[in-house]
Amino acid sequence: MIQFYKPNKKVTGSACSFWLNDDGSIMASLIKQDGWNNQKNTGSFSKNKDNPNGRVIIKLAETEIGAILDCLETSHKWSTYHRSSKQTLQINFGPYERSGEQIGFSFSVNKQDVDDSTNKVGFIIGFNFGEGRYLKEFLTYLLNEKFKSFQQERKSSKNVSYRESKSSFAKKQQVKVEEVNLSEEEDDDLAW
Repeated sequence: MIQFYKPNKKVTGSACSFWLNDDGSIMASLIKQDGWNNQKNTGSFSKNKDNPNGRVIIKLAETEIGAILDCLETSHKWSTYHRSSKQTLQINFGPYERSGEQIGFSFSVNKQDVDDSTNKVGFIIGFNFGEGRYLKEFLTYLLNEKFKSFQQERKSSKNVSYRESKSSFAKKQQVKVEEVNLSEEEDDDLAW
């Protein structure tokens, strides 16, 4: 898992994570900041961890990871929609500019309730160029892990097929041998 925390004194910051789920899905989440400690100059996010209006979790397809990697390499903009029975997500990734100059990348998600279009919430986080590079390397790693699991599944599938076909072949050979075995009377007739 890779995590980015971007708190601020105005309590408008965000935290973002990317990870590979146990089922092999590539996931991302954004959480809104919920507080600020002036004495320690730190922000907190924990109150929004389980708050549906304070966080969003996204399952990203491999091609969507490829699109984010393309944005990180070429500074193109990319957007897509995800729709489920409960929510619609508008996902954007692209260059982050200030005064006409790119200073990094931004990742934003707008979440809307399917049953109540007034129930909307937006999430955004920025990445400087170093964080963008770190994110690129991690997403590349996640894709490589997916490729390894595909290869392992394929090998496992081939081994099962080979074992099944070998077992099936052995059973057929056993049947043939049993068909060739002679009864005791026939065996006595052939004895010398």
